[in-house]
Amino acid sequence: MWPIRVSVAVSLVFLTSYWVLREVATACSGANCDAFIVPSVALPILVLISVGVTGWLAISWARPVGGAWLVILIATTALGLLGPPIALAIFRNQPDSLVLTATLLFAQGPVAALVYTIAEVPSRIP
Repeated sequence: MWPIRVSVAVSLVFLTSYWVLREVATACSGANCDAFIVPSVALPILVLISVGVTGWLAISWARPVGGAWLVILIATTALGLLGPPIALAIFRNQPDSLVLTATLLFAQGPVAALVYTIAEVPSRIP
């Protein structure tokens, strides 16, 4: 289960880093703000990749067991991967709404995977 927990931690660190970067960039003015362009594009991509990896790991561990956890993990991973691009299309002119919605969509997959690693009975895990 530790690979899932490490992947969850990486996903949440990337997501938190984006929020911190966003706050720091808000206080910026002038030409120095150009330094925030690349990280502000790269971090959401890293979050998307890490959410996908986390979901894949959790689904792989839950597949032999099956049941409700498998359905929950598939659904939250799909929402975490497909939801933010859809939210971008919906909230393209409302960046604050987009960031909040995307964060909630991104975070639910890793949180579900973490809860799965805590709640699943260890004897049933392969």
